[in-house]
Amino acid sequence: LANTYILSAEWYFAPGSLLAAGLFYKDIETYIQNQSQQLSFRETGLPIELLAGTNLDPDNTAFTVSRPVNTPGGPLKGIELNYQQAFTFLPGWMRHFGALLNFTYVESEITYFLAQSALTTTRDDLLGLSKNAYNATLYWENARLSARLSAAYRDKFLEALPANNPLQDVEGTDEMLTFDAAASYNVSDHFKLTFEALNLFDEFKRQYIDSDRDSTFVYGHTGRQLSFGLQYRF
Repeated sequence: LANTYILSAEWYFAPGSLLAAGLFYKDIETYIQNQSQQLSFRETGLPIELLAGTNLDPDNTAFTVSRPVNTPGGPLKGIELNYQQAFTFLPGWMRHFGALLNFTYVESEITYFLAQSALTTTRDDLLGLSKNAYNATLYWENARLSARLSAAYRDKFLEALPANNPLQDVEGTDEMLTFDAAASYNVSDHFKLTFEALNLFDEFKRQYIDSDRDSTFVYGHTGRQLSFGLQYRF
């Protein structure tokens, strides 16, 4: 449950061009947090018959029960800037260039439960949210050819709080900067050739655990992805 306030201004200063800025504030009254708790099977309220044939003690065997709970939440505020322009004022073939840029800065202070007791809490960033993030795209296109190169950056962000390991406080992902490219060529009114490259420079994804130790938890390598296609329009 949240109340959101947005103030924005947009200036269309030329055909196909935009300059915009926005301020936003979100009062998150309740935030849904996944919480784990050790319970006996009997305490879960589930039918004891479900343990038939398992030889597990319904009173002394510990089960990890995960469930969503409502926390007190907290404020979230930030600013977003957008710039878009077609460079039609340039001479010759350069007039087909254009650019799109956006930047976002966000601050958040969310209250999380650290234990089953509502008295044990901490305040930190909203899960999955980077303080700084930007996207930049440079493109060139006319009636037949279209090509673009894009960059996407985001600060490190939290993925779990508290961490799934009770000896650590948080889990998160390091900052990332990835590049993608795409192009298409209209061979005729019916045929189009397409090309797409994701993660062009083979960026790795590192996930860490514990804010002090900053230990590597997962080191992911998906590689770059190249796609070629042929489209036919009836």
